[in-house]
Amino acid sequence: MTALPDLVLRMPGNDPARLAEIVGDAHIVAIGENNHSVREFGALREQLVRFLVRELGFGVVAVESGFAEGGRVDAWIRNRGGDLDDVARDGFTFRAGDADEMRALVGGLGEHHDAGGRVRFTGLDIPGSGGSPEPALGLIREHLATWAPEAVVFVDAAWSATQAYVAPNNAAASQRYGELDAATRDQATTALARLLLRVEALGPGPEHRVARHHALGAVRLDEQLREFAVLSAPDPPAQVVSSRDVYMAESVRLVRELLGADERVVVLAHNGHLQRAPFTFLPGVSAASAGTYLAEEFGDDYVVIGLTALTGSTPGLALDGAERHGIALHTEVLGDPPPGSIERAVAAAGLGREPVLLDLRPARGVPGPTSIRHATTQVPIDVLSGYDALYCLPHQQPAAFVAGG
Repeated sequence: MTALPDLVLRMPGNDPARLAEIVGDAHIVAIGENNHSVREFGALREQLVRFLVRELGFGVVAVESGFAEGGRVDAWIRNRGGDLDDVARDGFTFRAGDADEMRALVGGLGEHHDAGGRVRFTGLDIPGSGGSPEPALGLIREHLATWAPEAVVFVDAAWSATQAYVAPNNAAASQRYGELDAATRDQATTALARLLLRVEALGPGPEHRVARHHALGAVRLDEQLREFAVLSAPDPPAQVVSSRDVYMAESVRLVRELLGADERVVVLAHNGHLQRAPFTFLPGVSAASAGTYLAEEFGDDYVVIGLTALTGSTPGLALDGAERHGIALHTEVLGDPPPGSIERAVAAAGLGREPVLLDLRPARGVPGPTSIRHATTQVPIDVLSGYDALYCLPHQQPAAFVAGG
């Protein structure tokens, strides 16, 4: 069993002020989770975001949810028009807005804005839960109708060409995509690429950058489906590409371009998307994470904090067209942390009774834990180099909306 090195600095995990010691002067701070829709993770991240925004001056909250859909959440925070339930339903992908904890986070940002605080919200991810470009295409249509009405035909062509695989989420779309012939796939890719080039032809002005990013999201979605086909092959290559991760890193970059490099951004996403090293999709198969790109570009100005727990239960999912975004969630019990995992190392160090925050940076380069939880499984990662810090909680359970949670 791999022990937790003595160089790791341990702090109480229930005091947000301790976060300031980890964050320092960094402009991009990412807070992960070992699975989505976990009650304790959502509650902790809401508390930490509140601290970062109100006490440390972070002005942007960026979430692993559709960039196209996130504009609605940002508008609600700044204008408070409409019902929060509607915003939570339509402003997030992959059911991220269904959890009470996410609604509390959004509501708190709205209150901060109402009190004169400065805060913006953005999604990071490709549109339509990775299954449909329609949310992005609809916004591009509106933009082109104002700036280049003759180019709306490119949106129509892209929408028509992608109907062959459109579905409520990326898993369902991947199934449809796998049944298509090469000519149909290429037709969709060509139509989306031509739309992107046409939007780029509007020029580099800031009024067009968001429209370009919507078009890029639609192209990245299409490419992700090709990547899934590679992963499902009998002998996939050891190194693959995750277009979702490329796009999420590009979304962070866009925020900095639009709002200025001095703006401080807090990013909320899955541990695997945020870690500083490539993520292992399958045994022996990995792809650069969004965090890989951000760490390479921003160095120490990017701080990533993982989030995991020792015991409890976690959401499992299944495809169900009757559920929101085609995703049905249920509860699965966690097994004991295996040897070599960061969870086993924390427990063995006697730190499992209360939340703990570990500063891993002093131990970087020293042999340490080699895996971290991912839902009910473990993924290989040199934890000490993949994360700058780590919250470990005693227990986790699904959010209240999850069946059995």
